[in-house]
Amino acid sequence: MSPPAPQTRGLFSGWALVAILMLFYFLSFVDRALISLMVEPIQHDLKFTDMQMGLLLGPAFGIFYAAAGIPLGRLMDRYSKRWLCMAVVSFWGLSTAISGMASSFALFFASRLGLGAGEAGLSPAAYSLIAEQVPRKRLATAYSFYTVGAFAGGGLAIVGGGWVVHALSASGSVTIPLLGRFHPWQLTFLLVGGLTILAAPLALLLRENVRAASTRPQDGAQPSSGLWALIRTDPLFYLGYPFAFGSVNVIVTAFHVWTPAYMGRTYGWPIETVGLAYGTTQGIAGVIGLLGMGWLVERLYNRGMVDAHAKVPAIALCLSIPAMIAGILSHSPTAFLLASIIFWGATYTYAGYAPAALQLGTPASFRASIGAVYVTFLSVMGLFIGPTMVSWFTEAVLQDKAKIGLSLVFVMIVWAPIALTALMVVARKLRARHAMAPSAEHAVV
Repeated sequence: MSPPAPQTRGLFSGWALVAILMLFYFLSFVDRALISLMVEPIQHDLKFTDMQMGLLLGPAFGIFYAAAGIPLGRLMDRYSKRWLCMAVVSFWGLSTAISGMASSFALFFASRLGLGAGEAGLSPAAYSLIAEQVPRKRLATAYSFYTVGAFAGGGLAIVGGGWVVHALSASGSVTIPLLGRFHPWQLTFLLVGGLTILAAPLALLLRENVRAASTRPQDGAQPSSGLWALIRTDPLFYLGYPFAFGSVNVIVTAFHVWTPAYMGRTYGWPIETVGLAYGTTQGIAGVIGLLGMGWLVERLYNRGMVDAHAKVPAIALCLSIPAMIAGILSHSPTAFLLASIIFWGATYTYAGYAPAALQLGTPASFRASIGAVYVTFLSVMGLFIGPTMVSWFTEAVLQDKAKIGLSLVFVMIVWAPIALTALMVVARKLRARHAMAPSAEHAVV
């Protein structure tokens, strides 16, 4: 007897659902990436050191992004993803606005903690909702479209943020009634946070499947016990796969948060020029690469390359890392931007297609939770290791802020071999899973 069709609630499904989630991801990266362009004005106004900025760029966001992910994922597997999604979007928007009112390191650090806690819930919900509402054979493409929001948001944060700060700087500080006087960079945080809060109710339009009560954990049961039992059935898949892409994310995050400061210090460019050059490069290369690489991985997999989700990013890393090292060591802004096009178009695009194999290798009742495990690995490894490794090497070893480019090279030299080895191990695991259950695994993408 076939199982009954799941009940649904909400309005938009399929690609409309993907579009709304992409908008939220766009806003999350605007909120998240904005600070990377504001390093110099924040340090000027609040007197923060490079080490303090490294903490704000990485661990301050990453602590709660990592800690809140799995609990939020389990909640979303048990309760309404729509309402929880609206709650987390509203919370991170509020936290962004609080960043704009910060006048001390402690308050700024706390606001970044809140931003991480809110954003931790988005991707686990999105991975699960998309897997429910999009055909299995199009999942890699759907995730790539969702992730376009990250590149568009990050690019707009860099381009638009630089322009806004430059425009507001002409008039100096601005007084807001009842709130006080604010620097231009603070007004930018307030504006972006307010827009995010206004967009949050769109989450209630998303369609979700409503599981019967019998499929939910019984009252009193430990909500995570079933998750760890599932992980123990194949830890190399459920934990090794996230570790491999977390290793890639160490390099990606280091570049994402420190490149604007690198370009300003190395080339002497003003903030609006850095924003235009870097934001445009990242945004255009990332969007084109996301859609193209998602299509490529999907096509290769369906043609029999069952390890495409791990093999393609390994090949991309072999191309982009030498290009980035050459671009930095050349001391030429043109060479660096050309290398950045290769890097963002080939390597960071894993964020689009990588979750597909993991999601459809997971039972439906654990998709948000496994998505949270994946996101937690990426955040812990990328946000805790990447930015702080750059700031530590710059201050403690090089002792020269102008040599931050060498710190980025150092991160690549250390982590690229780790990432490549992990991806090759995961590729072998994907082939083994396919050999054990070829019919089931071939339906993953």
